[in-house]
Amino acid sequence: MVSQQTLEKVRQFSNVASGPEGPRAMTVQEQLLALQWSQLKHDELYHKEITLLPVADRMKHFALHMAKYLGYFAEAMDSDSDRFERTLVDAFIIALAAANTLSLDLGKVLQVETAALNFQAFAAELAMRCLPRGEDKTWFLRQFARYCGRLAKACESLDHVENYPFREAMRDNTIDLFKLVLIEASIRNMDLMEESRSRLQGIEAKSIFHRQYTRSIDS
Repeated sequence: MVSQQTLEKVRQFSNVASGPEGPRAMTVQEQLLALQWSQLKHDELYHKEITLLPVADRMKHFALHMAKYLGYFAEAMDSDSDRFERTLVDAFIIALAAANTLSLDLGKVLQVETAALNFQAFAAELAMRCLPRGEDKTWFLRQFARYCGRLAKACESLDHVENYPFREAMRDNTIDLFKLVLIEASIRNMDLMEESRSRLQGIEAKSIFHRQYTRSIDS
């Protein structure tokens, strides 16, 4: 997705795929890969200063984003639901970008085998499986802090070239952060696919080259 026309193509791609017997509904795994592709094309055009960095530096950048969001979640948890949900959308976007940087096919990595017909239904299934029993208002914040800290440790260990499985830690905690955001968004009945697309559109519109990008892609 870049222009509005391209956005519409991606939206269609996220719901319909071609098979030997003609068009069919996409699986959740295919929808996840379509989301990752959309994020990749956005980042390549609108965040070149990040996509041109070495992988290790990109992962540190994403770890800093997640640490920032942790602070936002803590500030908004009890008093600002709108800010909390905006931050969830941003965390979802950064998790997609981090997964792309690590070449993770999230649908395959999560071993998506579900009867859910769409992304939201899959997120609801994930929440049913992973949420702890009983009411715990701090569970999300504590889990997000745990995964952020582990991701930061992996980035720091790479800087020091320590005897530490930093690749595995980056992979595992990116996946865990992604799952955690899906679970919280499901609890709040959020449509992350649509809300992330809307968020990216707003970012794209601020670029001084947005019209040029749009024309070159749609021509």
